[in-house]
Amino acid sequence: MKTLVPFVSLTHRGVLSVGLLSVLVTAAGDDTLAAAETSKVRQALMTNQHVEVFAKYCLDCHSTDASEAGVDLEGLPLTVSQDIATANMWQKVLNAINSGEMPPEDSEPMTDADKAMFLEALTDQMVIARKILGDSGGVIPLRRLNRREYENTVESLLGVRPDVSSLPDDQVGAGFDTQGASLFFSSDQLENYLETAKAALRLCLIPAEATASKTRRVEPETKQNEAYQKYLDMLLDQYERSLAWKAQDEKPPSEFGILDEYQAKKNLSQYRDWSPQLKEYLQRPETKTGVTLMMTIKAGGYTTVKLPTLFDSAPGKYTIRLRAAHYPGTESRFHYVELSSGYASSKKRVAWRKVTATLDEPEILTFEFDHKPGQREQLWLHQRTHQDRADKNLWTIHQKENGLGTPPGVWIDWAEVSGPEPDLAPTEAAQRILIERPEGVEEDRYAVEVLRRFAVRAFRGTPPDREFLKQLFGHYDANRKAGQTLVEALIDPLAITLSSPQFLYMVEEDREDTRQLSDTELAVRLSYLIWSNQPDDELIRVAMSGQLSDPAMLDQQLTRMLADAQHSHFVRDFVHQWLSMERLGMFQFDGVQFRSFDNATRENAREEIYQLFMHVMHESLPLGDLLKADYVVVNDVMADYYGLDPVQGHEFRKVPLPAGSPRGGLLGTAAVSAMGSDGLRSSPVERGAWVLRHLLNDPPAPAPPNVPQLGRLAGEVLSARELQKAHQEEPQCAQCHRKIDPIGYGLENFDVDGMWRNKEKIITGKARRKKIHQFDISPSGQLPDGTPFASYFELRDAISTRQDDFARGFTEALIAYGLGRPYGFTDQDLADQILSAAKAKNYSVRAFLDAFVQSRSFQSR
Repeated sequence: MKTLVPFVSLTHRGVLSVGLLSVLVTAAGDDTLAAAETSKVRQALMTNQHVEVFAKYCLDCHSTDASEAGVDLEGLPLTVSQDIATANMWQKVLNAINSGEMPPEDSEPMTDADKAMFLEALTDQMVIARKILGDSGGVIPLRRLNRREYENTVESLLGVRPDVSSLPDDQVGAGFDTQGASLFFSSDQLENYLETAKAALRLCLIPAEATASKTRRVEPETKQNEAYQKYLDMLLDQYERSLAWKAQDEKPPSEFGILDEYQAKKNLSQYRDWSPQLKEYLQRPETKTGVTLMMTIKAGGYTTVKLPTLFDSAPGKYTIRLRAAHYPGTESRFHYVELSSGYASSKKRVAWRKVTATLDEPEILTFEFDHKPGQREQLWLHQRTHQDRADKNLWTIHQKENGLGTPPGVWIDWAEVSGPEPDLAPTEAAQRILIERPEGVEEDRYAVEVLRRFAVRAFRGTPPDREFLKQLFGHYDANRKAGQTLVEALIDPLAITLSSPQFLYMVEEDREDTRQLSDTELAVRLSYLIWSNQPDDELIRVAMSGQLSDPAMLDQQLTRMLADAQHSHFVRDFVHQWLSMERLGMFQFDGVQFRSFDNATRENAREEIYQLFMHVMHESLPLGDLLKADYVVVNDVMADYYGLDPVQGHEFRKVPLPAGSPRGGLLGTAAVSAMGSDGLRSSPVERGAWVLRHLLNDPPAPAPPNVPQLGRLAGEVLSARELQKAHQEEPQCAQCHRKIDPIGYGLENFDVDGMWRNKEKIITGKARRKKIHQFDISPSGQLPDGTPFASYFELRDAISTRQDDFARGFTEALIAYGLGRPYGFTDQDLADQILSAAKAKNYSVRAFLDAFVQSRSFQSR
């Protein structure tokens, strides 16, 4: 009798092909059944009866020839437990049929009997397959620290944040940057790690002489008025010389300092266009005692208050204070002061403060700035900014409207910088490294003890071996003999420690007797999950005592860690990657069309997502509040942006929403809408796919590689719905778009920038040829399971009922992030356990974390 081979080939019409028949030709009757039953003991197996149902309903679309959405089921092995890839595909089949997504509406529906029989059998076999594959799957690979973990860990050891610009990128194509398989390291990168570590060690152990704290005030009006007057005089001079040349016919333009007629015309137009703003500025009474923040085209761009340079020899905490007032009646976004920092060509936005006082009674506003060791920083105060030339384009539009340009929003009397208040972290780190040398102890013995203690801490509680320590001392000894001081001589071997595999990798001892982590290894895994950093002294102490693996102690430590400020690393790093928030920074938004979506809005919209998640976590609220809530978590910038009642201050806080608000939950945030666009137009595909991936845990198949260009539509202006319907006409696109697009249509009332709209507006052409096309928005559609909705609000309600699916997606992401590998088929039992525990506690974030860290998988290799 032949045994079953581990694959099946079927024809498109559901008839068993020769490939499968050949498996059974020598078997007959009871023998075949016996063989099948015998195989079931060893493997998870689908039988011939199930194959016929499978072929009848699935292979018309998902055969080798058809393979819609890139799914070919014709050669799918019957042995479900053959390997993880096979089991994963059968799991997708089970999910698609269970959800009602398959067969699609335009195909023959499965009879209730066929569906019940098939699902029951496949579900049973999946349970068997998970048990079989669970012993060999789910491997947690050895991985190095990613960039942010390296930064955090070095900073915790040295009190100095290293410059990681020369270190290898975390090449994560999909998933999380904790995935070991993506964290490559090559020997030629070792030198970069060594130099990075040496630079940080020098800042820690050989710091610059402390700088005394002082306050330096800037009275900006004199310098600014002189600059504007000088530029105005230049414009006037060019204007007068051009007029004089044009008023006569005898002399050439060169005698008037003019190149040609084109330059003369340019000089005349620039004076007419640009000088009124400068004259009006210089005539303002308040610019005699301060500066008005505005945008100019050529006179320096933004009016800035340039603060004193912070030198690399004076690190620490600085306080920036300014006396300011706003101009009523101007655009509200200009009632903010923006602080930016940088040096040379680099410049980044740091923070924003809203100005509410008037010129009659200016107010004092405060910024805090943490100036890192080894860096040189220049600070500026100016109005809120857009990307690229957007503010200059807006100025041109305003100038044509009012003759002056964009109306200013803030006046600053003075600004001052106080500091530095010393950052004690590097000093304390240095004292911990350079332990007190006991009287009578030889220098070499002292150096060895310094290196040994540092290695224990760097290796997260694991002592270095004798040979490694001997090599470190050899480097130290050579440096001392070369004339270096004791501290200088220690830098090389300490840098080697910070470049060794024991530091750069999360090393878990390979023991054959058990896969259970030691308490020290568990401490490391826990600390990098919650803090993205190495364990602190308390966690190491508990681990060394052997108590950490006790469930009660583990729970106690988790509570302590979540109360520590470092837990924000989990919120920001995990949430950013879980929700694919990198798209928020991928596109440049049209600053003329989306004027309020400037740099302040973009950065604070990103922060809103983090703060919303943190609020849900801290308040033990259900995860479903991320799907729908009657509140938002915003600061003054986002409250103004959403048109809510004014909020005082830049801190984020819970704000109740009025009835009927589209805000509340992730779908109502500006960040999610912006991520579902390209900066010019909203994308129903991106938005729909995002919802499927992150809210419904039903990710669509990747786009096929041969998506055709819709050349026949070139030059046509179509609404988003019409454009997507055109894509659905293409066979290779239709199936996925039928699933994705309706959800995206339901979000079309949100514009590119997340503002509510009732019509879709498309602008074509520029200047005089500019045309505005408007289309009615039809937000109706249905979810993949057939749930209909007629509006965004009904869509949000329908999605909010899918909290179980959302929770499962969150759980799968948490497992992948925490275990350092993609979520796989063998993790389903772990996910089920976590979900069961979390659901019993109203799906609070803490309940997910509790169940995860207490699980066998988290505590095993």
